[in-house]
This record gives sequence, C-alpha cells and structure tokens, in this order.
Amino acid sequence: MPEILPVPIADRARLAKLVSERLPGDALPAYYALNHPARRVRLFAIQNGSNLVGFVVAAQTGQDLFRPLVIPVAANPEALVGLLEAALRGGRPALLHMPLEQRPWLPPSVDLQDERVVDLHRLDPKGFPMEINVLVIATSTPEGLPRFEIRSGGSVVAAAGLNWRGPFFAEVYVEGGPQARSRGLTRSVLAAATGKMISEHLVPLTFVPEADTAAQAEATWVGYRRTGERFLVAEVMRTDGDRAQAGP
Repeated sequence: MPEILPVPIADRARLAKLVSERLPGDALPAYYALNHPARRVRLFAIQNGSNLVGFVVAAQTGQDLFRPLVIPVAANPEALVGLLEAALRGGRPALLHMPLEQRPWLPPSVDLQDERVVDLHRLDPKGFPMEINVLVIATSTPEGLPRFEIRSGGSVVAAAGLNWRGPFFAEVYVEGGPQARSRGLTRSVLAAATGKMISEHLVPLTFVPEADTAAQAEATWVGYRRTGERFLVAEVMRTDGDRAQAGP
C-alpha cells in the first residue's frame, strides 16, 4: 500500500525524479522542493514500496507571511488527497497552486476560496522590447531578490520583481492599479525585471490571470508567450480536523 512520509531536507534531492528543473511547467514545484531555503519548507512524499510516486511542498514565502504555499505533484486523485491531508493543517488557510486539470480530484474535505485560473507564460527573447524607463528604481526585497519600482508622491505606484529564482528559470510578478497600467508604468517595471533576468541568463516566467485581458496584453507586449499550461490558484483549508504532521 502507498504511504506518505515526511521528507528530511537532507533527502530532498530524491524529489528531482518527479520534476524537471528544465521544464517551464515543472519549474515552480522544482524550485520549492529542491532549492527553497530549508528552514521555510515542509516536504511529504508518497511511496509505493520503494517507488516515489508523488510529493507535496508547503513553503513559507515572502508573497504571504501568514499562509504557506502548498504545491502538490500527484499522479492520481488518491495521491493528491493523501498529500493534501499531510500538508494542510485543519482550520489554517494555505495558498494552493496546482494543475488546473486536477481540479476535479480535490476531495470534499478541503474548502477553496478566491479561485483563479492562471496561464503560464514564458519569455520569447525575440519579442522583448528592451524598454528603458528612467522612472524605474532598482531595489531589492528583504530576501535579496531584485525589485523594480516607480514612485509618485512618495508612494509606489507600480512594481515588479521575483517570487523565486532557480537554476534555469525565475518567476516574475508585477503589481499596479488600473491607472498605472493605463500609463504604461506596470509595463515598464515588468520590462525592467524581465531584462534583469535575461542579463543573469535565466528564462523569465510569469503567471497571468486568465480573466485579466489587460494583464495578458501587457505580458505579450513585453515578450511573454503562453506555454499552454494552466493552473489553479486558490486559498485552501481543510475542514475535516487536523491529522497532519507537525513542522515549521
């Protein structure tokens, strides 16, 4: 029978059997499973005998200090249910990121809120405009990741930076309201963050909400192209009590 066990950080390299750091669709789970700081990760794997058949990452990130990011890698519904039971703690919300096609596999013992479908985009360097905006200020996050901002009246009106940076890919995000977008400011900071990753010989990726046509157009202008891979992003919470393993 398959069993789910905690994965010691010293053994995390075993998980590389199930994901490839060189594939865009695997880049996010591969980064958090293999490279995210050890003190900020809990890992569980499902095994059938000696065969590793799935895993889940629960990671503390700078994106949300109070809700861990939970990323399951599962081959079937039974594996997904077991992995989520291990990673989630009853009554405590987390952020779920998983392939959209696996949405029907989710059990009734988890509650989803604020569901979004996001498209994974990969930069096509030939489409990158090499735009330079003198208003963009380069800075960094407390974790040491690059961040680019445009300020007005002492406030940040547009920003872009990295959620994570792996050996081959980096995930770029962009922030800004409708006015900043209409003025091209979010486009400028997105281009700055993207150019920084190109200079570091990394391939930029970005997740764009499927329903946000303006963000889709903006990403396309900077040179991002859809990979065809779609993901579900949502707040998730277990509703059946807490039998999960203890951990940070």
